[in-house]
Amino acid sequence: MRLKLMTLNLHCLVEDNLEHKQKLISEKISSLEIDIVLLQEVAQTRSKGFIVEDNYGLTLQTLLEELGIKYYYYFEPIKESFGKYDEGVAILSRVPLKHVKSCFLSKSTDYSNWKTRKLLVYEFDSEKTIFLATTHFGWTDEIEVFEDQFGIANELLIKEQFAILAGDFNVTPNSKEYNHIKEKGWNDLFDNEDYRDFPTFKSDDANSITEQRIDYILTNFLPVIIKQEILFTEEMVSDHYGVFCEIEI
Repeated sequence: MRLKLMTLNLHCLVEDNLEHKQKLISEKISSLEIDIVLLQEVAQTRSKGFIVEDNYGLTLQTLLEELGIKYYYYFEPIKESFGKYDEGVAILSRVPLKHVKSCFLSKSTDYSNWKTRKLLVYEFDSEKTIFLATTHFGWTDEIEVFEDQFGIANELLIKEQFAILAGDFNVTPNSKEYNHIKEKGWNDLFDNEDYRDFPTFKSDDANSITEQRIDYILTNFLPVIIKQEILFTEEMVSDHYGVFCEIEI
């Protein structure tokens, strides 16, 4: 069984030339025929928990339909961001998914706290049952601890035979947090000489340009990796690049 995956932090709705960038993303998803798209910083105008018209993932779903491709869309609001958005995580899938659960990873569960974090998990049921999870981990500070947040995700997923965990982890390779991930038995699908230190994030702060690898696709099994690519490096669509791979399970 082959599966094409992409993870991308969308940077909410704050990008310049947003409609153009949304078209670039949908066209790339279409051209690569990506099966599962795992998204973070998915924003919409503040509502009462309902998906509204400018929801970023919903816009991508609509653009993909205009390109003649049906995707199913799953969104989990997590917190308020930029003082005006609902922000969450989401999944676009070419096949219907079965909802498993969402859960808080952070100590904070306050919707108004920008440090609040959640994990969204769905079940992909095809030739094999695969658990798909998208998240945006926080980093260790005076309150939150990355290893604690990862521990919740790990406890939920590691017992499954086939689990894929992807998103913006806010940790870099060779950090103690990254080593903790590896020690827990997870495989970084881009842990090779071509991509181990390839940045997936570029700061949009003109006074402090930073490039880091902080976005990952992890598995708790060893797939055959058919293709790997970091997307949108020539024309950025966010402050993050897309991370794409095709695997065989």
